[in-house]
Amino acid sequence: MTTEMSNPATKFLSWKSEHQKFSYYDKTTQQNVFLEMPVKFLALARFKTVKGWNQKREGAIIANEVKSLKDEFVVNFYKKGDRQEIARGAWADIKETVEMWNGRYTESVYAMLPDGELVNLQLQGASLSTWFEFQKNQTHRFFNEFVTVNGFKEGKTGAVTFTYPIFEFSGKMNASQEKLAEAADELLSRYEASYFKSESSKRDRIAASIEMLNDSIEVEETGRQSVRQPTPPPASDAKMVREYRDYDPDDLPF
Repeated sequence: MTTEMSNPATKFLSWKSEHQKFSYYDKTTQQNVFLEMPVKFLALARFKTVKGWNQKREGAIIANEVKSLKDEFVVNFYKKGDRQEIARGAWADIKETVEMWNGRYTESVYAMLPDGELVNLQLQGASLSTWFEFQKNQTHRFFNEFVTVNGFKEGKTGAVTFTYPIFEFSGKMNASQEKLAEAADELLSRYEASYFKSESSKRDRIAASIEMLNDSIEVEETGRQSVRQPTPPPASDAKMVREYRDYDPDDLPF
């Protein structure tokens, strides 16, 4: 029997609003690592998933990765090794249920760093909105140009202040980086073929989502483990919904 290929991303990055930086969880040291700016990457592929933390039930919300909003999401509540399916279906059909559980739509962007390392950016809320805005009318540039985050902006809704990254294009690859990108893209293509190979792989996809969860667990300053992410104010989600009316993320070229 063919088994699922492990996720090739070495780090799972998310924007930390209160720290104004991207960070990832280092399983070896069991510590959060914050990346100093600039953060430079080449976007190779993106999928859609659901992430979140249910404070009341003290567990994570996880899901498989899909290519289109019309594909079937399988969303689970995960706590201490136990898993409970809470929703299944296209995003439009399960959105309300998922949000009741504090799950959030997330773009899963696979990217290569300048040294060839393959990472995954998990974008949601305000960082997702600005990512969508950044891509408008510039999709042709994603094939061979790096994207850099070298700053952030602040937003405010009522008493809630938040930050989000500023994405900018920062030049084309050199010859050696093109070779690294070809190798990274080939590895990612093999993973994609393995992940989406057939209906029989659904169990493996759930296992892969748990694997991704374990790779992205974060430690708060109190020392307690958590997969919670900073919660952008409702206005950022409303902005994303408005953008969906005029913009289809399924049409992106990567």
